Amino acid sequence: MKTLKNIGWFVLAFLSFLFIYGFIQALPLIALGSGAPIVGVLPLYILLAGAFTFLTYKWYKTGTVTIEKTGLNKYIWLPALVWILIIVVQTFLPNDPSVSQQTAEQLTHNQPLFSFFMIVVFAPLTEELTFRGMLARYVFPQQDNVKQTALFLLVSSIIFALVHFPGTPQQFLVYASLGFSLGLAYVSKGGLAYSMGLHALNNLISFVMIMML
Repeated sequence: MKTLKNIGWFVLAFLSFLFIYGFIQALPLIALGSGAPIVGVLPLYILLAGAFTFLTYKWYKTGTVTIEKTGLNKYIWLPALVWILIIVVQTFLPNDPSVSQQTAEQLTHNQPLFSFFMIVVFAPLTEELTFRGMLARYVFPQQDNVKQTALFLLVSSIIFALVHFPGTPQQFLVYASLGFSLGLAYVSKGGLAYSMGLHALNNLISFVMIMML
């Protein structure tokens, strides 16, 4: 019964991300599309997105997550190594951008300043809070063995991939692999700072590469 209740709380957090934060993203995009100046729209977005991030973080901190050291989270360098390997492998794969990636590219070219805050700043904060933090907080709060941690990594990787709307198996595997490296970062430190930082670095590199095209 308690497990079902906790899953329900995570679903609520997930829906909050999809609909509340989705609305916070959509509102300024609609305004910009209608010709509103970026100097008026961007501060509003930062204020609302910041408030959502802060409140979600306070919600996350209402509970505790216990993660025991296992072979999956013993080495602090492992998440970064896995992430680098993913980047290298992607260079050999056929160009197959997802709908999410195409949208990000279009937004970056049309509204680079707004795109920077949405993709590089708030995407890592809100996504890590939801897909790593809140999932661990409610569904996997006691990771006291390697099986629990492995299951957390699997579930968080799948959710992370699906929320980016992959249209092909390759897109799914790329997003799931990235989610796996970010999950490793979370469990290796038992907190969000590492995964948020790695996620932000990944998105910053993508942002710079799009701007250079």
